[in-house]
Amino acid sequence: MSLFWVVCGVVAQLSLGFVLFMLVAFSAGGIANAGGVSPRDMLLLNAALYVLPLLCLVSAGLIVYGYVSGASARTYGWHLLPLPAAVAYILFALSLSSASR
Repeated sequence: MSLFWVVCGVVAQLSLGFVLFMLVAFSAGGIANAGGVSPRDMLLLNAALYVLPLLCLVSAGLIVYGYVSGASARTYGWHLLPLPAAVAYILFALSLSSASR
């Protein structure tokens, strides 16, 4: 693993965490203001506000740990950790926004 690519990857993960936080903050706010959202759905929206950026931090930490411990280049695969959760949130938010119309 190259230090340059590790630093670039960590910066990208932290940037993705900020973008996901802003995505959830604005989309959840818009969905909540539209009304008609169940308490269970609000709980999921509120949890996503913290879980998605946390997954980015965990991913960046795993990459740094892999670099320090001398792991192989397959460790870069941890960059994909937050992507399934982000896609699941986007699909969930789209289903809520279409249901509230």
